[in-house]
Amino acid sequence: MKEETIKTNTATQPLPVQLKSTANELLQTLDDVKEEDINKVPFAGSWTAGQLGEHIILSVSGITDLVNGPTGTTRRSPDQYVQALKDMFLDFNLKFTSAEAITPAVKTYDKDSVKKKLANVFERFIVLAETRDLTDSCLAFEFPGMGHLTLLEWMYLTVFHTQRHIHQLQGIKAQL
Repeated sequence: MKEETIKTNTATQPLPVQLKSTANELLQTLDDVKEEDINKVPFAGSWTAGQLGEHIILSVSGITDLVNGPTGTTRRSPDQYVQALKDMFLDFNLKFTSAEAITPAVKTYDKDSVKKKLANVFERFIVLAETRDLTDSCLAFEFPGMGHLTLLEWMYLTVFHTQRHIHQLQGIKAQL
């Protein structure tokens, strides 16, 4: 059966609310994984639930570094790529290979430790969403095919990327 793309409306809630809601959904979904299953590989080629949590920690931490890095004035609509990012990350028929910098280690993960790190990294990230000028462009990295994303677009990328992995975590949980 072909998986469908998640349909979300990015304009219905303020961005910090969406980030908090997405983080809470991730934490709840991870909480629903049994402690004895956190390090089990559910099927060939899959990450464990612990590795998936670590991947999101590394990703949000990396994006936090980008947002805190050099920025410049944006000469286009600051939300120009939000829909394209949404379409990309929430299309589960597309498969991605994780960048090396955010690929989780193969090791034993502690569920409570992963949850605490996730909560902390999202808490710091939400503060940035509430306090920074999201119309500026991040200059430290160019997103393939799009170039320099604005802080707003990086924030939404984080929402969509996390929603994608919540879906993946639900699939992992169902296989265990």
